[in-house]
Amino acid sequence: MTQQTDKLDAEELLHLALRATQSNQTEEGIQYLKRALEQSPNNANVIYLLGALHAEIGLYQRAIEEISRAVKIDPNLNAAHFQLGLLHLTSGDVENARESWKALDKLGEKNELFLFKTGMLHLSNDEFEECIKYLEKGLQLNHTNPALNKDMERMINKAKEALNQNSTTDASKESDNQKEDTKSAGNKLLLSAYEKRDDDDVH
Repeated sequence: MTQQTDKLDAEELLHLALRATQSNQTEEGIQYLKRALEQSPNNANVIYLLGALHAEIGLYQRAIEEISRAVKIDPNLNAAHFQLGLLHLTSGDVENARESWKALDKLGEKNELFLFKTGMLHLSNDEFEECIKYLEKGLQLNHTNPALNKDMERMINKAKEALNQNSTTDASKESDNQKEDTKSAGNKLLLSAYEKRDDDDVH
């Protein structure tokens, strides 16, 4: 990044940040976004993307704070509502996830974000068959965010693994440790949505 960025406006810096993230240059993307916020402190799109990048590098609490601020400024940022709910769910806060995802209820069952959030809530309750059903429906509808589809595919695979495990184990005899292992695997899968991966874009 050079002094030439001083001549760019917030919208231009936002687009440069998007290009940087698509090239897996997260640090550069964050720098562009911070520069954009200096010019436009209440730009919801900039704040949201900054939160998404902070989630990518593992700063989950900061990401929650930033994305929460973004949706307060612009309640119509549906993707931000989805990510916010997923961050809460990743942190084990199912109630705040539900609250964040209420904004997506208006989208209905023909929208991929509604289907994805419904599937994730089923996953949080270990309702694996329902989780798989809703996530697969969402995959069929989501043609604009391949990175998000990759995350949902991972979660479907984990739900299928858990379902298969349950089918071969007598639930009444399943040990507490086995139950905890299943939940831990689900939490790790949720976290995978925010781990840095070389082949994925920001959602």
